[in-house]
Amino acid sequence: MKIKWLKSGFFARNRIVIVMWALIAEMVASPLADSHPRTGALLGFAVLLMVLTGISSIANRTIVYRTVVPVAVIWTIARMIEAFVNPYPYISLAAVVGLMFSCSILWAIFDHFHSQLCNPRYAIAEAFISYLVIATAFSQLYSILNRLVDHAFNQTIPSTQGGTFLYFSMVTLTSVGYGGIVPLNPYVRMVAAMESMSGIFFVAVVVARLVSSYSSMGMSERQSSAQDAGDSVQESSCECGRAAAVGVSL
Repeated sequence: MKIKWLKSGFFARNRIVIVMWALIAEMVASPLADSHPRTGALLGFAVLLMVLTGISSIANRTIVYRTVVPVAVIWTIARMIEAFVNPYPYISLAAVVGLMFSCSILWAIFDHFHSQLCNPRYAIAEAFISYLVIATAFSQLYSILNRLVDHAFNQTIPSTQGGTFLYFSMVTLTSVGYGGIVPLNPYVRMVAAMESMSGIFFVAVVVARLVSSYSSMGMSERQSSAQDAGDSVQESSCECGRAAAVGVSL
């Protein structure tokens, strides 16, 4: 049975924006999730439901139903085990499955990029969601590398501090580079460099997509105006024809 409120009303009109703000709220609350794993797991589960109910409008639904949803279920189980059981044996499992989950979301969104969005506001929200998911995916990759390689960073970062990895990932993705956390291991350095390049390339893609969206909207308006003008000319011609017929009959 389909839920009506998901297809009509406020959520249907603004679900892309709601998903964007849900992801922002989760990232802002990431330090709380680090200090209180159970609260973080429940918060992540709530945001997960919001994302899954809204992402189908900006992503390939086939990929969402066949890939994103099953991986999301596995990720939820891993997060629950990490939060309510002894977290240390399962930290890597949650990070690995989380990376798979983020990559599956990006796959579904990027596969939908060829479609044209009528509203540029939705295009901006979609691009920002993709940007946040990219940052999350790289933060999960940093968490995995931090456990696998020696001296990954210039300071010791506990594997439970996901918010710290997310902070470093967002700083690197935007090419800000404050220098508080510096990668030392060559593999981690290479991943950070690739993330910085991805951020620059993604901005260029988003600008091109926004220009295309505005161009498509302007073309639709011009076509609509031309059609209205044509209808007006046709109506005028009909009126002139009727007037001429009346004159002849007189």
